[in-house]
Amino acid sequence: MDSNTLLATTRTEFLRTFVDAVNTSIPYSVEALYKKADQSHSSIEQGWMLTARSVLRVRQEHLVQQMRKEMENLLNRSFQTTYNNFRPTVAFQSDTLSLVESSAMEDELRINQITQNFRNEAEEQLRDLNIRVALLFDQDTIKERENPFRPYLFSRCITTSVETLEQSEALNTILVTQLAESLAPHVAEIYNSVNSQLAKHGIAAQLQLKIKKSPTQSGLPPGYMPEDILADDAGDGAAAAMPGGRGMAGGFAGGGSGGSGGGGNGQGGSGGAYPADMGSGQYEIGGRQYDIESRVLSSDTPKGRVEQLLDSVRMMAGGIANAMPGRSNQQQFADTMPGQAMPGAPNIYGGSAGMPGAPGMQAGGGMPGGAQDASAGAEAGAARPGWLGSGQVIGDVLRNFFSGGGSSWQSKVASQMAAGSSGAADGGAPFPNSQMRYDGGLNVPTIQRVDSPLTASVRSLQSSQTPATEQMLDQHGEVRNLILERRSQLNNEAKGVDEQMTIDIVAMLFEFILRDGQVPAEVRAQLGRLQFLVLKMALRDPSLLKQKGHPVRLLINRIGSISLGLKQLDPDGTHVTAEIVRIVATLLDDETEDSLAFAQALDELDAFIAQELRARNNNVERTVQAVEQAQNRTLRFAHTTAQMAQALADLTIDPYLKHFLQDDWVHAIEHADRSDAKRARRYRLLVADLLWSIVPKLKDEDRSQLFALLPIILNTLREGLSLIGWDSARQQTLLNWLVDAHTSALRAGHGAQSSPPLPVIHEHFSKFIDNPETVSAADVKGDVAENRQFLDDAFKEMNVEVHLIDRMLEGDQELAAAVPGTSEPATEEAETAQATVMERLQSGVSLEINLGGKPSQGRLSWIDPKLSSLVLTLDGQTAPSMVSVNMFRRLIDHGRVRFLETEPLFERAVQSLLLSADHVTHAAH
Repeated sequence: MDSNTLLATTRTEFLRTFVDAVNTSIPYSVEALYKKADQSHSSIEQGWMLTARSVLRVRQEHLVQQMRKEMENLLNRSFQTTYNNFRPTVAFQSDTLSLVESSAMEDELRINQITQNFRNEAEEQLRDLNIRVALLFDQDTIKERENPFRPYLFSRCITTSVETLEQSEALNTILVTQLAESLAPHVAEIYNSVNSQLAKHGIAAQLQLKIKKSPTQSGLPPGYMPEDILADDAGDGAAAAMPGGRGMAGGFAGGGSGGSGGGGNGQGGSGGAYPADMGSGQYEIGGRQYDIESRVLSSDTPKGRVEQLLDSVRMMAGGIANAMPGRSNQQQFADTMPGQAMPGAPNIYGGSAGMPGAPGMQAGGGMPGGAQDASAGAEAGAARPGWLGSGQVIGDVLRNFFSGGGSSWQSKVASQMAAGSSGAADGGAPFPNSQMRYDGGLNVPTIQRVDSPLTASVRSLQSSQTPATEQMLDQHGEVRNLILERRSQLNNEAKGVDEQMTIDIVAMLFEFILRDGQVPAEVRAQLGRLQFLVLKMALRDPSLLKQKGHPVRLLINRIGSISLGLKQLDPDGTHVTAEIVRIVATLLDDETEDSLAFAQALDELDAFIAQELRARNNNVERTVQAVEQAQNRTLRFAHTTAQMAQALADLTIDPYLKHFLQDDWVHAIEHADRSDAKRARRYRLLVADLLWSIVPKLKDEDRSQLFALLPIILNTLREGLSLIGWDSARQQTLLNWLVDAHTSALRAGHGAQSSPPLPVIHEHFSKFIDNPETVSAADVKGDVAENRQFLDDAFKEMNVEVHLIDRMLEGDQELAAAVPGTSEPATEEAETAQATVMERLQSGVSLEINLGGKPSQGRLSWIDPKLSSLVLTLDGQTAPSMVSVNMFRRLIDHGRVRFLETEPLFERAVQSLLLSADHVTHAAH
């Protein structure tokens, strides 16, 4: 079959499989848009998604026909320009030049990124097709832009077809993005079909490679590969880097220059990759000579994959820089297609993602202290092994890293000793930067940290290269990533892959932290000043990156959580920010280099925030005072009740009197204890006198003593009962019972058991009367939560208006179920969720609560130290609200309360880094 006929049949096959893929992907897009709308937290965003879904459902047939028509037009033009030297060019005249509209630039960037995603989905199949097309046209160069079936056609076809629907620009963007996402999984199948069509007619997939370098061309360092095979689609405006995982078309079977030849099964002489020393020159493929230029090696090289991850982190961090409160970094990034560049996002190689010529992090660059040239750093590190091994999945490597920090260094030593080993598996210390020794004659292993040269270098950078606050912003107004600026220098000083990995991970985590739109810029600048300190501590203590409860992470998270509601807490932004500045300065000046300094700083910040919340709101202050007063009364009442029960434990007492003493008289004692210790002692003494008064009186001296004691007993009773609000009728009932009891005692016959002397009874109750504090906390049994009456009394006395949420929701059937874990054993997941909620209960944390069908935003203004009650300040309400922690947890479980910060700052950064790693892995496959 001649080439023209073969091209025609191949074109038909390409168009057929493309239309089949479109027919399959559009219904999927309709479903995907519905799911996105359902998962969205924004009503505006939901509206856009549902509108786009409706358009696709109604115009589906039209869109399929239009995409077929557009693809035919694109193929016609593409076939006309394939390997044609007379390509149309655009001539610019200096007197007609003007700025390009931002919307046009964004459209081109979007097309470029969609093209790149399609390319990533089928890189091997596309590489084979590029070679086959070159052979079919009998050409000496292999360039993707000469392939008439290149990925750019898919991008342009979707974009042009969607424009014919005549929708708004915003709706077009959603439709193009979703259609591209749905079509992407079918691209490899389309190219497989085209390759099969060509292979059936003798255009072989397996090609021989012989390298014939010209004498004037020298080998290049590892990390370079042929450029023309990966040439960009400049004629179509699409940047087309094509990372490769095996030899060209599966058939670079020869080894490199001087290397041994391999088989023709697609595996090269160096793990199937291009020869490491391949340079520019002429290469023989299938008996023909090809001119090939050199370019950076594919993503399968460890160094290249780390650099790609750093690029992805930069892009993603730039995309979430203006994240809306209440949405996680992952949700923000999911709004764009995987791999879509964010206009203006800085690039670590000195450019801006998708925007050529934008200034990046170059040496000097207007940044105080100067940054190392990233490209120079890449070259300097090219000869060194990276921390990411060939074939490893980036996301899995990072997940294993972050999840591996459950053991402290003490437990590591213990495990080593239990195994009979004095060191790590390689004979060294059980963790980095340490050595094991034994103390004296005790033979007890201890750890003595030994700083590596890298740690010392970071310490020096911390002291000399940590900028002042006003110098923390670069020329674009972004907070500087100091570690990335010095990455080349730090990697050169790293002694192993562990240190390299720590440098890169800390740098990437800070990239997200410093771009997090939920944290004000002035606060991010302060966190940025801690970069070298955190890196130094991570090098010395790997658990920092692996344990969520590490003091460094807790402090960063606390600063992040308080920042979300900073304007409501501190409208002028001076008090809280000044405290954060003070804490950062203290940490940087601290010479102990211990995580305890961060723990102390966290305690100081918590105390400051709690004080600030109370001091700035008089209603909150008085509410807290009333709650604390009620808690003190409740605790004192519970303590007195326990004392009474202990004093009466060994005595046989009439049930009516025992009930009165344990359930009523203790209230009188507690009330007297508030302000009058002498009166409280008299009330305690009454218990002993009353019990003695009702036992049989057989002796005349006992009768005489009773007659003298009765007026004192009755007066004390009336005083105490009035104090606790007993009315006269209720008092009379008690007095009538006492009259009968005393009459019985005086009329007791000689056969009755004589009562012990009054001093003996006083001795029995001596602890209860004279040493009330001797009862231990363990003896205080029962519920010591706030007594409702005590709370009401305290609010009334202090004239405080408070919304009591527990009482407001008493009739809510949805919340009637018991708190998880109280009525039946909780699952492990429920317990974890509860623990997470309890960890996030901190003063100043912003939240949204739905009590009456309309959500309100507010913040936690006070948290009971015993974690039993919370005081909330809700927007639009002058009076504070109070809720028990149990009810708060119920509201969380039923979706009636949510934290505006979806997850803590450091954890957001970790999750975003993992998401970025997954994106790089997905793009590579």
